[in-house]
Amino acid sequence: MKKGFLKYIGVLASAIVLINCSKDGGSSGGGNNGGGDTTGGGTTGGSKDTNCVLAAISQVNSGIGSESSLAAYYNSNYEVTKLIIYDSVNNTKSFEADLNYITADSIIIDQYQYFILDANGRVIRFKTKSDLSDLTTSDDYLYEYTYNNDGYLSTRNLYINGSLSANLSTAYTYINNLLMSCKEIAVSSGNLKVLESTLTYNTSLQIRNWIYTFPDATQEYMYLTALNFGKRPANPLTQVVTKIYDPPSGTLLDTWTTSYSNYRVDAYGYVLSGEANGDLQQGIACFYGKTNFYYDCH
Repeated sequence: MKKGFLKYIGVLASAIVLINCSKDGGSSGGGNNGGGDTTGGGTTGGSKDTNCVLAAISQVNSGIGSESSLAAYYNSNYEVTKLIIYDSVNNTKSFEADLNYITADSIIIDQYQYFILDANGRVIRFKTKSDLSDLTTSDDYLYEYTYNNDGYLSTRNLYINGSLSANLSTAYTYINNLLMSCKEIAVSSGNLKVLESTLTYNTSLQIRNWIYTFPDATQEYMYLTALNFGKRPANPLTQVVTKIYDPPSGTLLDTWTTSYSNYRVDAYGYVLSGEANGDLQQGIACFYGKTNFYYDCH
């Protein structure tokens, strides 16, 4: 399996830091209601009259117990208030964020990180640092997101250290409301290609409120679990192929090919588990190997 650290913006002054969900982590619960019955590799999604949100994503590659998990905790309004990634091998939290709702359109994490929402509650801006473990020398990152008329994420732009023009920009292409491809370019360096992905889906399975499938979301994948980045896919993945390029030369540096299968979906369309085999898709980092999905229903 390829799990290399990307160096795909060598033409820029700063490197993108990829925060990866470890394959060797542990389990942690999430949500208000504990997600329901967790036996048999998943939780039921409730009933046709309930709405369920993702409370935890747990990798169980060994088949014995959880090896890593991402947990989301919600308030009474079902706004996510905490996200935790837990590493059970080292018995530590590898990531933790508390989300504070300051106004109807702003969420503060700390002095370095915040989200701005639009009138529909969708994220339109995310401010963070390139490396949260080295705040003194890391770069300032500002992501901006736009949505199409159907409510799906259409572009993702990254501005580094206050740049007035986007350093990186991703365009997402949809067919029948499914994300079929994305292309990331280094705008400030002459629109040089950085990343390109193609996606396919199991259209025979109809699902609800599952994960987003943005292959380029290496910096914010953990937030995609519980925040609103537009409409979610109505079918589960079958394959993602991501190609990484050296922008100055256009040389293909690496290809990640991942196959997705063996889904368990309950009667109401909630994915209980699935398997991802092949390479780790770093933008979908918490779905790898055998993975269980748990929900908080109301």
